[in-house]
Amino acid sequence: MGDFENVAAIDIGTNSIHLVVAKRAEHGGFEMLTSEKDMVRLGRGGGDMRGLAPDAIDRSIESLRRMQQVATSFGDVEIAAVATSAVREAKNRSEFLDRAVEEVGLDVEVISGFEEARLIHVGVLHALPVFEHRHLVVDIGGGSTEFCIGKGDRLIEARSMKLGAIRLTDRFFSESTGKKAVKECRKFVRSALAPAAHELGGHQPEVIVGSSGTASTLATMALARRKDKPRQLNGASFTSNDLDELVDELTSSTTEERLALPGLDEKRVDIIVAGAILMDEIFSAFD
Repeated sequence: MGDFENVAAIDIGTNSIHLVVAKRAEHGGFEMLTSEKDMVRLGRGGGDMRGLAPDAIDRSIESLRRMQQVATSFGDVEIAAVATSAVREAKNRSEFLDRAVEEVGLDVEVISGFEEARLIHVGVLHALPVFEHRHLVVDIGGGSTEFCIGKGDRLIEARSMKLGAIRLTDRFFSESTGKKAVKECRKFVRSALAPAAHELGGHQPEVIVGSSGTASTLATMALARRKDKPRQLNGASFTSNDLDELVDELTSSTTEERLALPGLDEKRVDIIVAGAILMDEIFSAFD
């Protein structure tokens, strides 16, 4: 970052685009000014996300235009924009990146899975008091899941896997969320997770942190079931029993019934089953 008083970050994910605008503080940190989120569903596909659909690119460019307007409403601001899984894998990513420059004036950086994991780790260290403990960070996105093992500010190991709530939904639940689809999804996720869980679990993490939309949604739903309303979601926790009950409820309900569940954002109703199964298998894999 340069010498701008205000800075903004835009995170272009598979499911949503996030904006944070902050002001440099005198002590060297940042004072949050505003944040925005648009769910654009940029990436689709049950295997590799080889292409970005024209309508998804249109939605994303419009979102970037709005995000830029929000950021510049605070005056001179330096904007850093990064893209992750969906853009990283797309063969036609240049179409999206070129339009971002030409139509919005944003030079978007496509980051690697390792860099994505590293930045998630840095964010968690700033948000939660896990510095003194060996920690495992799990970030379930739409197209990928990042795993980080760290102690203090040292990143010991990082892994990015092509497992995400949208990717699994497109692969297993495009037609139904019946018992057969749930069983096949679990089997696939369990097999994919096994090698990473064996290697990362060997570091014996003392605390596990979940970040991003799926984790926060499941936490919100678990707290709602307990009729617990914390002042903020950051630092909230739920147990394997909480998750088991949630997964049972989600996999045995229709879309209409899921819409009525407390704590579930209606924009996430179609991908939460896959996300919950993935989280449940992660719980099992790391015991």
